[in-house]
Amino acid sequence: MKKRIISALLLFAMLGTLVSGCNNNDNIVLTLWCAEMDYAVVSIMVEEFVNTHSSVKEVQIEICEDDMARETFESDPDAAPDVICIPHDQLGALAAKGYLSEITQANHINAINENSVPSIRAGQIDGKQYGFPSSFETHMLFYDRSIISDEAAKTLEGIVSSVVPEEGIAFGMDFSNAYFTANWFFTYGCLLFGENGEDADFCDFDSEDGVAAMTYLINNRDSFGDVTGEAAIELFRERKLGAFIGGPWNAAAITDALKGNYGCAKLPAVDGKAMQSFAGFKLYCVNAKSKNTQAAMDLAAWLTNPNNQKARFQDRNLIPVSLSLVDDADVNVSTTAKAVMAQGSNAIAMPSIKEMSNFWDPTGEFTLACYMGEIEISELSERLKELTDIIKGN
Repeated sequence: MKKRIISALLLFAMLGTLVSGCNNNDNIVLTLWCAEMDYAVVSIMVEEFVNTHSSVKEVQIEICEDDMARETFESDPDAAPDVICIPHDQLGALAAKGYLSEITQANHINAINENSVPSIRAGQIDGKQYGFPSSFETHMLFYDRSIISDEAAKTLEGIVSSVVPEEGIAFGMDFSNAYFTANWFFTYGCLLFGENGEDADFCDFDSEDGVAAMTYLINNRDSFGDVTGEAAIELFRERKLGAFIGGPWNAAAITDALKGNYGCAKLPAVDGKAMQSFAGFKLYCVNAKSKNTQAAMDLAAWLTNPNNQKARFQDRNLIPVSLSLVDDADVNVSTTAKAVMAQGSNAIAMPSIKEMSNFWDPTGEFTLACYMGEIEISELSERLKELTDIIKGN
């Protein structure tokens, strides 16, 4: 895990007047994990926190990518930080093992309750609050308006029938990443862990709907490209990509790559069906073994307050969940935010039960194999049954 450290001591050395006002007995040092793409904006938030909380003299920021947080936490829990940022689907596994501290203090609960109901629930397990909601995200369609018209962008069939430059790709997505490829199953009506995402014994990817979803993918794979986010940015820059399914964190780089041809919208319809997607919430949680629980809770609350939710939106296009920002002019003027919120009505909250750890790698490997032509349509029923058993832990 790469590490960078923000030292409030250094900041105070430059701001000596602040040092003189501190209580010498207050020398709390906190540690925080965040994703590398969050590092710049979180560093500013941390500096402001230290400057306004005299009991904390230092906050160390360590880079730990969101999708690796649970694994990294579990591999060496004694080295885990006081505060951690995680996608909400990891909450169940961490809470089940007693790694996270329940949030019970009234002022923190009151602050959490000022966010949207889905984001609050995303931070709960069995009715107990473990996470401070930070942002909402789901998938969106990016497209080059010089290649894909706004009308064509409404359907996948319209996108792939558009004329693209020689050696170009009309439509791309990361077929190895189950965060995106689960869309295919959801669009055709499949459920992961039941209606509410809490039934560990239910997954019907092996149903007729699941077979239909993968059949469509296999039959049309020659019209698609396996494209990661980084590759999409370069392909857009070279005018070799028509449309791409990604997340709002890709928006700034793609906007720069496409210049005046930047297009974004909710996901296209597929086979006459509205494309569904995962809805995710980012949470800040406190380590149950923290030696400074109160200060850690205060830091997590600070990092997720409305001002910092808006700062995160302005820096990374991550959609705020604070009710106070629903009508914020800066948020509402953003075409990227509008696309994410439009997709929100077709987004399914990621389950947060511990069995989600069974889902990611096997599903990504399966959909990639379908895309690569390694699984025949005639094999789908049997192979999907195997995948479903793995997901359910059988």
